[in-house]
Amino acid sequence: MASIQIPPRSAWRAMLESAFYSNSVKKTTIPELYQLAVKQPEVIVTSHPFHKPEQFGLAGDTKILVSNDGGIVGRTARARRLVRQMGKEKGEYLRILSEAIYRLNKREGLWLEAIVGLHPNFMIKANLLSPVTDAKNMFDWGINFAPWVEPWTDMYRNSQRVDEPDILVLADPEWSDPRFADGLVIIDEDENCAALLGLRYFGERKKGTLTLAWTIGTRQNMVACHGGIKTVGEHPPIAVFGLSGSGKSSLTNSHDHAGTLKENEKVTVIHDDAFLIDLDADFTVALEPSLFDKTDAVKFNDPTIKYFYSAQNVGVTQLNGDRLIVAEDIRNENGRCIKSRDMFNHDNYCGRPGSVIWLQKDPSLPPITKVADIDLAVAMGASLSTMRARGVENVPPEELEKLVIEPFANPFRVHPLMVDCQQFRNLFKLGTDCYVMNTNAFGLPDKEINIPLQLSLSIMTAIIRRTIKWSEWSHFPGLLIPENGTEIFGEDYDKKYRPTDELNYLKFLRRRMQDRITYLSNKRDIESDMENLFIDPLIAARVAIDNILKPV
Repeated sequence: MASIQIPPRSAWRAMLESAFYSNSVKKTTIPELYQLAVKQPEVIVTSHPFHKPEQFGLAGDTKILVSNDGGIVGRTARARRLVRQMGKEKGEYLRILSEAIYRLNKREGLWLEAIVGLHPNFMIKANLLSPVTDAKNMFDWGINFAPWVEPWTDMYRNSQRVDEPDILVLADPEWSDPRFADGLVIIDEDENCAALLGLRYFGERKKGTLTLAWTIGTRQNMVACHGGIKTVGEHPPIAVFGLSGSGKSSLTNSHDHAGTLKENEKVTVIHDDAFLIDLDADFTVALEPSLFDKTDAVKFNDPTIKYFYSAQNVGVTQLNGDRLIVAEDIRNENGRCIKSRDMFNHDNYCGRPGSVIWLQKDPSLPPITKVADIDLAVAMGASLSTMRARGVENVPPEELEKLVIEPFANPFRVHPLMVDCQQFRNLFKLGTDCYVMNTNAFGLPDKEINIPLQLSLSIMTAIIRRTIKWSEWSHFPGLLIPENGTEIFGEDYDKKYRPTDELNYLKFLRRRMQDRITYLSNKRDIESDMENLFIDPLIAARVAIDNILKPV
């Protein structure tokens, strides 16, 4: 599905595309960007070797570069403006964008090409325009996606064509406007283009590009997925969906599931962040060949650093003349790296997932439940409850302590929510099973019992092998709970994690159900972006608890 050249059909794309052809702009390459980044005043050249630099056309002695972004080291969702939602303000935003492009084109600019999508039937060309002073972020973008070099370009030329224009992204971190203290992101998803203004954080460039790729996918009858997917042995692929901090990467990238896998159960990771499921051709495709992961668990001189390409928002120290990375979020929260998937067995695509797991941080739910009803499966994904990971998003401190609902764990979605609901419903109708995994803690406030990663990994193994026996959860119709939890996961599993009939717990469970109902009802009533089909199963579950609580 390689993109083809299509003339602009909107003022937004016409403005952005024209900017690429200015006299001040020239096409660049990853080797040139590396040399420019080395000279950037704020960039640090470490002593760590760059992993397999030859694949990007870099010299064999290339070193990992570190860049730090200042006070904001996470995404700023409130900067985002969608063209389809602008209404009467559209004209003013067009003027702002036009002026921003004029200022950018007065400076030396660079144009870098890359490829999004790693399947011969899904490859979209992406283009990034930034000032020369932003070389490090451009370099990171180029190595995060498939670079415009062989063998990728040959695959792209031979891939299937689709009636979609190339992705265009313009980024100017030096832009400022007193009306937009948090920066400004303008997205026209219909025309596959975005402008990122006044934002330094690399993740804005990565996720902005993925946002457009996901939207393109939905127009091709694909399911847009912010999650991880892997295969274990000969079992069908298994996918997990969750925000940063939910355990998404830890569950996806584990090669042994805390020792619960057998030696012959080979793990193949497709990706831990972004993919698309083609409902027509039954394949799942990763969108990036690299990983953009947190470094909070990376120790000093950690052996995993040998797989790094680049790092952002981490510390550096000098020891015996060597400049070495200091991670573990010591310098600041949300330290990041771009690294190779060579650290584990990997592939670029696989079949349609046999299982989908919604990772939630909802203490009213036990560690694992199976969803027996297709519409409830969609509802639980559309009302995915979690807590924000510290430092990942640029939000006020008080927001970090609140449970939030993020449909399908994808805060980067710009197409209507109902598109995702219908696509996931179609996926489940094809036979994919659905589970809800709580990766946080279980129980009433102040009485919560922690759910360790080791337990979540062993549960994942049991799902893959289909060794869990399920029984109905009478207080939550449509959800099933393990009947043999103690037998599989240890003698204290039922004691710690089996839902009880205790009234305070049932009231707590009801409140969490109502939170989901309220959220989806507001989506229906205020935004006209939800259907009763996906609210009614939650209401039925709440009514079941109401019938128990009424006599009391």
